[in-house]
Amino acid sequence: MKIMVIGYSSSGKSTFSKRLSRCYDAPILHIDRIFFAPNWVERDKQLVEQEIREFMKQDDWVIDGLYRKLATERFDVADQIFIFDFNRFKCLYGAIVRRVKFHNQNRDSIAEGCKERLNLSFIWWILFSGRKKNSKELLKSIQEKYQDKVIVFKNRRQTNYYLKSIGYKGPFNYE
Repeated sequence: MKIMVIGYSSSGKSTFSKRLSRCYDAPILHIDRIFFAPNWVERDKQLVEQEIREFMKQDDWVIDGLYRKLATERFDVADQIFIFDFNRFKCLYGAIVRRVKFHNQNRDSIAEGCKERLNLSFIWWILFSGRKKNSKELLKSIQEKYQDKVIVFKNRRQTNYYLKSIGYKGPFNYE
């Protein structure tokens, strides 16, 4: 099974991806882990794209993250695409909870040396910049183009219901 998980920042994509990975016993790639170098420095996009393509050579995988210009063929080869279309304020709440939980730590879904942070520019991204017209249109176009393999989630209740339906037995709190 080849699975893509995309959507808005801080909506719970990484946690959901980890749970799918466990359910399907599939390797997982958090694009944030390879997109950033320590201290949130962006890596060379060609190298990142090459790493995504190398990861995609496996029979099964879960890829967490969009990064719209990198290895776009992953949408064509994915068996399932999950879109997290959560309310911006729920995403902000998720970012705040994550910041408190992982204060001054590294999450396993982000690059080494990138300590959890919540600054004004990231808050602005969650509430406004990451939701500009072109971002909304991109998610809508993916939903339309791949409608036979897209599932859209609007809230955590829907994600948890889906996970239960595929046999997930773990906790439902978000990491």
